[in-house]
Amino acid sequence: MKKKVKTNLRESLRELEDFRRGQGRMHPVDIVMMIVIMGTLSGCFGYRALGDFVKREEIMLRKYLHPKNGKLPSFVTIWRVMTHVDEKQFLSVFENWVKGFHSLLKDEIIAIDGKALQGTKESDEDKKLAHLVSFFAIETKETLCMAKTVSKSNEIPLVREMISAMTKEGLVYTMDALHTQKETLQTIIDNHCDYIVGVKGNQKKTVTANRV
Repeated sequence: MKKKVKTNLRESLRELEDFRRGQGRMHPVDIVMMIVIMGTLSGCFGYRALGDFVKREEIMLRKYLHPKNGKLPSFVTIWRVMTHVDEKQFLSVFENWVKGFHSLLKDEIIAIDGKALQGTKESDEDKKLAHLVSFFAIETKETLCMAKTVSKSNEIPLVREMISAMTKEGLVYTMDALHTQKETLQTIIDNHCDYIVGVKGNQKKTVTANRV
């Protein structure tokens, strides 16, 4: 039997593991992460900014989140939860929730793009920024999945893994010259999909993968 995909975000967030002891769980993880998501979408970046968001939108949050005893988490609680929630698990839960709304068409064009995230250096001496890779459906205007990597060079194997995880056939992937890699293109072909990639002038010896 096909597993039913949850379309309620809060219900999906309840799948996240809670690192806290039982007596320290006044505010469930799903409520905290709902506040983080809503606050971030409202332009609140940082724990104190999210704490201010809770105070500013207290009535609305109580109405829709129904917190225990009507109490909402402070910015300290938000910090504790966010610094311990497993990033990969959160992305997996979020992507599975998004899949409940997918309406991909045959021959849908999927744009693959990686962007450096400002403010993600661990120190002033660190020259590397985290990169966020996303798959965006052009026709339906849906972000299908996202993943983070620590450097531009690591984007190649990450994209390959993300393509392998896609189950929809008949898609057309568009990528820049960075991903003109035989193994990446073969992965697309093995998934019964097609591709459009940019080629730079210095890639004169590029060999196209053969369709099986």
